[in-house]
Amino acid sequence: MNTSTVMTRDVVVVSRTVTVGVAARMMQKLRIRHLPVVEEGRLVGILSDRDLLKRPPDTTCGEAMTAAPVTCLSNASVSQVAQLMLQHKIDSIPIVSYSGALTGLVTSTDLIALLVEPDRAQVLPFDFRLRTAASDSDALFD
Repeated sequence: MNTSTVMTRDVVVVSRTVTVGVAARMMQKLRIRHLPVVEEGRLVGILSDRDLLKRPPDTTCGEAMTAAPVTCLSNASVSQVAQLMLQHKIDSIPIVSYSGALTGLVTSTDLIALLVEPDRAQVLPFDFRLRTAASDSDALFD
């Protein structure tokens, strides 16, 4: 089974200039633990809920993010993604195209859902959507 089968396609992302305070409110409101950081559609880092604990609210996501995160292509197997998560002790893996464009996100929750909901392992009939906040002033969830 490929990651394209289980990945989240409706991924909320932020730019480097959004502050950690705004990112934290977004994550809390959406009940998510990871925010990919993108520039012009390309993945440049990832921000986790743990990153937020280490930084003051006025820090930018670019300063707080993990740069060059572990990634996979959508044709990687679910087993490969799970192995990478265990190896690196991380809870999410951004899925990127060959050009580095973000196409989805696989989280530990997505993988656990496969065990709980075996019928979930199907390709979803819609495309993903990236929702971007380029700055604090145009953030989606203040």
